[in-house]
Amino acid sequence: MTPLETNGDRRAVRVLKALADPKRFQMFKVIAAAGELSCSQIGRRFPLAQPTISHHLKILYDASLLQVREKGPLHYISVNRKTVRNVLGMLPKRLIRRRGAKLKTVRRTPVPTSRRRRGRN
Repeated sequence: MTPLETNGDRRAVRVLKALADPKRFQMFKVIAAAGELSCSQIGRRFPLAQPTISHHLKILYDASLLQVREKGPLHYISVNRKTVRNVLGMLPKRLIRRRGAKLKTVRRTPVPTSRRRRGRN
């Protein structure tokens, strides 16, 4: 695996982790549907405390899923469609096996006998 693939994989994992939380995913969908929302508009749409909303928005922003536009004292948030396109575009390349490609073998670490469930060996 080349360093570029590793960086792309890291980026995809960061984006997917950010979207894995149901509240963040819902926020992301609402912002995407609206096109652009101010922070106060987002706050009115979700029954969460303001610090909780800020926390979720920061995670989405840190994953490059959101972009912020400042206009005076207001901040307007929109979806970074370029990041979404890039990650969605690279997923099939990473997840679909190419013809003739060899599968990598992943070795399983044996589970100690004391930790095995009853009825399973």
